[in-house]
Amino acid sequence: MLALLAITIAAAVVALVLGVVGVRRVGPFTLVAEVAMLVAMVDVHVPALGVVPAPFWALALGGCALGTALVDRLRRASRPDADHLHALGMLLGAGFVLLDGTASHGVAASGATHVHGAVAHGAVVLLPLAVAVVVHAGIVAHGLLGRRLPRVEAARRAASLASLLAMGAMVVVH
Repeated sequence: MLALLAITIAAAVVALVLGVVGVRRVGPFTLVAEVAMLVAMVDVHVPALGVVPAPFWALALGGCALGTALVDRLRRASRPDADHLHALGMLLGAGFVLLDGTASHGVAASGATHVHGAVAHGAVVLLPLAVAVVVHAGIVAHGLLGRRLPRVEAARRAASLASLLAMGAMVVVH
């Protein structure tokens, strides 16, 4: 679990840094959303933290995903090769934060009688989320392999995907 957390955080930091220094720098709204995602991941997944409840993080990240999608849509004319899947990745991350945060904090605090119900509820939510992640990963991989992107942009997208996949693996393992 610790290795997955390290991969998640390291890949998110790499994606954030590459977004700042890349040839096609991502916009300031996207950077703020990336920082929010990184802080949410650390807050929810580091056992000693948990400062902000996972449902709040999920709402905040959902708002960031919607805002990122809107900004990408408005900037489409000036950036035709923009990463339009970034908002979907953030939305999937919000789902992971909610699922893992409520499972790790809510179940531990509620007692043994609710554990089976929470696990069953988590499985019902996890299956469509897993399907969405597989589809998202396939589309991102196809975009990375099928187009000629600048190396920094391709590395940023790959790091962002690696962070999302490691976060999903943490939810499954947890």
